[in-house]
Amino acid sequence: MNRAKHGTIKYKDFDNRQYALKVLTNAIYGYYAFAGSRWYSRVCAESITAWGRFYIKKVISMAERMKYMVIYGDTDSLFLKVRSKKRATDFLKRVNRSLPGIMELDFRDLYRSGIFVLGKTGVAAKKRYALIDFDGKITIRGFEKVRRDWAKIAKDTQENVLLAVLKDKSPKKAVKIVKKTIDDIQRNRVDMDDLIIYSQVTRPLSKYEQIGPHVVAARKARERGRVIKEGSTISFVITRGSGSISTRAEPAEDAKNYDPDYYIYHQVIPAALRILSGLGYTEENFKKDVDKKAQVSITKFVK
Repeated sequence: MNRAKHGTIKYKDFDNRQYALKVLTNAIYGYYAFAGSRWYSRVCAESITAWGRFYIKKVISMAERMKYMVIYGDTDSLFLKVRSKKRATDFLKRVNRSLPGIMELDFRDLYRSGIFVLGKTGVAAKKRYALIDFDGKITIRGFEKVRRDWAKIAKDTQENVLLAVLKDKSPKKAVKIVKKTIDDIQRNRVDMDDLIIYSQVTRPLSKYEQIGPHVVAARKARERGRVIKEGSTISFVITRGSGSISTRAEPAEDAKNYDPDYYIYHQVIPAALRILSGLGYTEENFKKDVDKKAQVSITKFVK
């Protein structure tokens, strides 16, 4: 890759090959740990995780001895608070001199700010963070924004909340963004395409024991003459009506309306609170606005 020009077919070919090797290498661990595999070896699987823990703890100890603040670290990464890129690269060189020849710590980037989601234990949840660099580019890991089983309106709201917090340093602006989205949903000012949720059918529809919304939508689509099979991607919208959320899932092309409460309470607010909960906000901060608007709507209807 270093010898090829960035963006060329040759460069992309090398990039694809190194990524394939990475996937295979990572899969080896899982294969060692699978009792039914040809090369099952509990010792090898445990050794891989043990050596990983050993070296990440070693690097963390080095950082702490050098008076760097360790923000977060997991299996193969480490985030430090540093004052300059030069200090980061100096630390990198020192660490790499202490690691075995086949192992190397790379410098990924320098970020101006970031958010690390807390887990139930009160420490940073594994691989769930968002960072913004000095050019304003956001890197997102583990958030709903990068998952296809969340509606676009929830993912876009979450991204805008991240920008307000990380770039503008304004939680108040983030809250306003969420409240405006809630208002738009309640007033039917939302494009139906922004409410579509995608999910994949991973087995024959008759084999599902847990009947989720995507299964119900898939069965409805098949009953209406569409070809649905294992591996198909289903797009659906949660509509108004009685019954469970699953029973109200309609294939996107057939949906005539949407359930505001579902998209507010199960999509937009949870996605926003993934960031804002760490800043002291709760569902109650938004629920009051929802309830207040609902009461106004009922009063107008009665009049």
